[in-house]
Amino acid sequence: MAMFPPSIPHTFIRWLTNENDVVYDPFSGRGTTAFEASLLGRVAYASDLNPLASVLSGAKISTPRRWEVRRRLRVLRSTLKASRISGEPEYIRVLFAKDTLRQLLWLRETLDREDRVDRFILAMLLGVLHRNAGKQGVARGLTVAMPNTFSMAPGYVSRYIEEHELKPPDVDVIAFLEDRLDKYELGDDLAGRKRGFIWEQDAGRPVVGPVRKNKAKLIFTSPPYLQAILYGKFNWIRLWLLGEQPRAVDRSLFTSTSPKKYEAFMSNTIRNLSKCLRPDGYLCFVVGDVCKGDKQINLARRVAKHRAAADLALLATVRDQLPAQHKVSRIWGKKRGQATKVDRIVIMGGPRARLPRTLPEINWDAEEAYAYG
Repeated sequence: MAMFPPSIPHTFIRWLTNENDVVYDPFSGRGTTAFEASLLGRVAYASDLNPLASVLSGAKISTPRRWEVRRRLRVLRSTLKASRISGEPEYIRVLFAKDTLRQLLWLRETLDREDRVDRFILAMLLGVLHRNAGKQGVARGLTVAMPNTFSMAPGYVSRYIEEHELKPPDVDVIAFLEDRLDKYELGDDLAGRKRGFIWEQDAGRPVVGPVRKNKAKLIFTSPPYLQAILYGKFNWIRLWLLGEQPRAVDRSLFTSTSPKKYEAFMSNTIRNLSKCLRPDGYLCFVVGDVCKGDKQINLARRVAKHRAAADLALLATVRDQLPAQHKVSRIWGKKRGQATKVDRIVIMGGPRARLPRTLPEINWDAEEAYAYG
């Protein structure tokens, strides 16, 4: 949910940084900014308080070689011990075939998030765990075929399965992952990207991690939406695989529909992030306009006002003409486009920051911008 296309950070990273510069995303999500930075020869830092985001971003920052992943999958196959499913709730058991669920439970206990190869395998697994149905209504992932890639409420899912008489696919998880691995471009060029770091961090608190010492030339991120998106709730199936509780995740993340509370959070975030920025560095926020009744709030303008307390200058505000087909809200039927009509990118800078030249036009069809998205 709420992911921006890789073309956006790709363009800003090329515009505002050089090779070996540090690029940091404190709300990393799926790791789009960090991945683009890494591919462009920058040092990628990323943090997020959401454990799901941490796994996905970490897999992109520290990518193993193909042979390392394949070797680990062989070891997992040879040592696989299907776990008992008697302790799992019914709303989990209706999603998966019995043998598939037994394998998943064993993998959940076996894979180590701190190991870069295991983390990559876990990220692959999270990506295919719950997918929407194919053209013929056939399941493309490991659960029953559902209409969306995000997780609907457990009660709704159970009723949907019963009403449509759905049967979960009987999948050999290891074989599924081996086939999935063949679709990734994992060469030595990707494996050589070793200078990247991921950590779990609340950006509303004093920033920890290597970026406090090795400061960023560019911080490029999309902060939480004002009109709250409950990331834990919409990803409860994936969080189950990580052994995490969705409600606990949502309680730990900032969510509010109050502009006043949002501004207070962003003011604190700007002050914290400014301490991680080089004097000639840039802090860029992608902030969407918000609709309150018939009124449209330019939230980016409100956020930019809080730069002064952090000794940052407002260098520019870019109105993002994001094509409708690239917006997440395109899936909302008659309501498509009614969430964030306009995105604005606020560009703030340190005391020695100057914009180098006119912002290059974002080419939405450019192969280089989408090759790794």
